[in-house]
Amino acid sequence: MIFAADLDRTLIFSQRRLDPNGPAVIPAEYRQGKPFGFLTPGALEALRVLQRKTVFFLNTMRGLEQARRVEFIASGSCPYLALQNGLYLYRNGEEDREWSARVRRLVNELPLGLSDGAARVLNALPGIECLSKQYEYLAVFFVDGPAFDDTACVQLAGELARLGWALCRQRRKLYLWPKAIDKGAVLERVRDWEDGMEAVGFGDSGFDLPMLRACQTAWSLRDCELWGRDWGFPIHFSGAPAQAGTEEVLRRIAGI
Repeated sequence: MIFAADLDRTLIFSQRRLDPNGPAVIPAEYRQGKPFGFLTPGALEALRVLQRKTVFFLNTMRGLEQARRVEFIASGSCPYLALQNGLYLYRNGEEDREWSARVRRLVNELPLGLSDGAARVLNALPGIECLSKQYEYLAVFFVDGPAFDDTACVQLAGELARLGWALCRQRRKLYLWPKAIDKGAVLERVRDWEDGMEAVGFGDSGFDLPMLRACQTAWSLRDCELWGRDWGFPIHFSGAPAQAGTEEVLRRIAGI
């Protein structure tokens, strides 16, 4: 079985995303020498069981340097690591160059380049604070919530989609990336490596939906972005939110 999981607000939580009424946590990530990402001891125990019993596939929006701050990634116990919403894939620490070439060809064939797409976002949408980061195939913007025009964003997203780009807001961030590449597409690439093995998925946001939809069984957390809505396929939710919910889900999947 492949265990396909998101990272932030799914497996680990920043201090401000923890439930203050939830169980105690331990650090799993350090940033500039200080604890930054946390999970419960029970969640870490279950995760270690899953790393032994399954093909562990971490599917995150982070870049490589950010991902490697997490101890259970830096330890080498994650055989598959997908970055930036599926744009890059690492297998046993080595870049999957065939996947990278596929992404490069796809982007090069689009009628609009990333820089031009980012310029459209900056020029067309009120409430954009700044272009935070522009990677090879992904642009990230910060938005000013009260000033941001969601209606204009939906309209622009439709225009960009016809040119092959996806535009999606998540809280204070707005993301622009190639529409054909997502967490579900890169999961299918991992399944190819693993002879079509079935997957169990765990995620908390709209970015995780393509991955969860491609899984035999999908899990998420109470009170997260996906909670309380019908997404057109079954998702199992934890009974508790945040770090307690993560421990609950991991123990259920691990069978402990």
